[in-house]
Amino acid sequence: MEIILNKEDFLNGIKVVKNITSSKGVQPVLSNILIETISNDRVMFQGTDLNLAISFKLKAEVLSEGKITLSAKTLEEIVNKLPDKPIVLKLNDETNVVTISCSKSKFELIGISAEEYPKVFDDKQTEEDKEFEIKTGLLNKGIKQTAFSTAQNETGSVLSGVCFNINENILEMVATDGNRLTRSRKEINSKGESVIFISPARTLVEISRIISMLKDETVKFILKKNKIVFEFENVTFQSRLIEGTYPKYQQLIPTTNEKTVSIARESLIQAIERVSVMVNERTNIVKFNFETNSLEISTDTPESGSGKDMLDIDYSYENLLIAFNYRYVLDSLKNMDSKNVKVEMSTNLSASIFKPETENEEDDNNYICLIMPVQVR
Repeated sequence: MEIILNKEDFLNGIKVVKNITSSKGVQPVLSNILIETISNDRVMFQGTDLNLAISFKLKAEVLSEGKITLSAKTLEEIVNKLPDKPIVLKLNDETNVVTISCSKSKFELIGISAEEYPKVFDDKQTEEDKEFEIKTGLLNKGIKQTAFSTAQNETGSVLSGVCFNINENILEMVATDGNRLTRSRKEINSKGESVIFISPARTLVEISRIISMLKDETVKFILKKNKIVFEFENVTFQSRLIEGTYPKYQQLIPTTNEKTVSIARESLIQAIERVSVMVNERTNIVKFNFETNSLEISTDTPESGSGKDMLDIDYSYENLLIAFNYRYVLDSLKNMDSKNVKVEMSTNLSASIFKPETENEEDDNNYICLIMPVQVR
């Protein structure tokens, strides 16, 4: 194998694939990137940790065919430091040594035979496969609005993933860790299909990262038996799905919260951030005291002191003192892009809803964040 790569394309290819390699794998080859020629002007980079897999096709001048796996970490460090000139990779098939040349720089990198690399992509399509297409901007927004709410310390649990519920041209993405729940709704051409599946949060974080690095406007995702495959123009990403039954989240979302208040989102974020300086880091509790036309946000820590801030709001219900984990509230507010946020409440112990306030009230429910209050003693 002998190929010539543009430095920018080479480095971009490494960065797209490197995250999916396994630095602690039992098999040393899993910490490597598979580099394989696929035509006279294309090479493919591939990475996997056996749960996730990614392939990226990029332009190259292919002088001779071949394939090899090279350390992702070392390769990135070498290419990153090379001058901005064409880079030549030449493989010695007998020794698995790759010579990397660029201008006056030269490295020899010992690889592992591509024959030892696991075959992770199954290109066969079956009648059971379900295929959908969505705009990358909508998918990325849905990921950012939900993935942060998944359970962080329960790998493999249904709560560690985001539930995709596709029905009647609507994609609902839902995540919960038991203390909060986020739901995002996006339009999608479901082709008459109805399907529910659970994607690991890590998968979606990687998809969001890939979207930010590419210029694709749409992405296809294909559901297989226990896998999901995302197809961009030059990138294919595959992940195992989480098996199990997701909680009936529709039943958890209250529909009878009678107290509704609109608050300037940025002002609320700033007030919470100011008060949180004095929060007890073990509990993260911040109190919201709603009174006529005012909201007092406060916290007190016996060993260090207290803090409070006031906001003028349009509130005409009975007084309500309710406490939240302030991080949950900030997470939800920072994933909205509206000027105002609607807060729907009932009692100091029942679930409250935070959602963006839009010009069209029907759109207000396209993104909601449910947060359970904390009991204050």
